[in-house]
Amino acid sequence: MSGTTPMRLPDFIYVGTGKAGTTWLLKALNAHPNIYVTPVKETNFFDLNHDKGLGWYASFFADAPADSVVGEIAHRYLRDGRTADRILRDLGPVKIVIGLREPVDYCVSDYLFTRRSGQFDGTFADWHREGRSHGALRYRDMIEPYVERFGPENIHIYRFDDLARRPQAMVDDLSGFLGVPAFTLPPEVLQPVNVARSARVRWLAKLASIASKRLKRHGGQRLISAVKFNPLVQAVLYRRLRDKPEVDEALRRDIRALAAPHLAWLDETFGKSFSSWLESGT
Repeated sequence: MSGTTPMRLPDFIYVGTGKAGTTWLLKALNAHPNIYVTPVKETNFFDLNHDKGLGWYASFFADAPADSVVGEIAHRYLRDGRTADRILRDLGPVKIVIGLREPVDYCVSDYLFTRRSGQFDGTFADWHREGRSHGALRYRDMIEPYVERFGPENIHIYRFDDLARRPQAMVDDLSGFLGVPAFTLPPEVLQPVNVARSARVRWLAKLASIASKRLKRHGGQRLISAVKFNPLVQAVLYRRLRDKPEVDEALRRDIRALAAPHLAWLDETFGKSFSSWLESGT
C-alpha cells in the first residue's frame, strides 16, 4: 500500500524587515548545501494568500531535498498583525529570523523605495513629516507578537551592518541558529545586490508597483520573481541612484528618538546592544 508523500513546509521563516539585505540573504542561504529556500522571494501566504490553503503554500517547497532545512524569505510578515498566529497554527514552533537596520539608514532606504516605485515624489524631510518613519520604526510592536508565541530563544535577529561588514560571520551565526553546519560563502555571493535605484519614468514604475501588488494577491508570485530578477526589465524601469538624500542632525535626532524605546526593549529581550545605533548611527 503506497503512502501519501507529506507536504514540505518551512522549518524557519524570515518575517522582516525589508531593506535589510533580504535579496542577498536569499542568495546566500540557497548556496548552503543543507538549506532550501524557495527561489520565489515572498509567497505572501501568511498575509495575502492564507485563504489558498497549505497545499498551495507547500507547492513552493516541493523541490526541497528530503534532508534539507527549509525556509522562506518574506519581509512583509512583520507588518501584518495576523501572521504570528497563523504561522504558529499552521507550522508549529518554527524558527523565526529577523533583520534590522540602523533607524536613520532604514528610513532613508524605505523612502528611496517609495521613490523608486513611484509612490512618493517629495523630499526625505517631507516623507518624515507625513509620519512614514513612525510606522517603519515600530520594532517592538512588530516583533513582540513573535516573542510571545515563539519565545526569544527561537528568534534570531541580525543587524544589517553586520551583514554588510562581516557577511561570513553573520551567516555562520545564522547557520548555528538553524542547526546546519557552517559553510564558506562562494565569491559570487559576496557581491552586493539591490544597489539603490530610482525610477526612470515615474508613472511606469508606479504602474509596475500596482501590478506587483495585485499579482501578490492573486497567486502571481512566480511571475513577480521572474520579473524582479530579470536585469533587462530592471534596467528599463530603474537607473542607479547617484545621490542619496542628506539628513540633517535635527532630523536624525527625531528619528532616533522615535526608535529609542523600541531599541531598549530589543536590548532587554534579546541581550544585544541595538541601542548602540543611537550613539554612533551604525
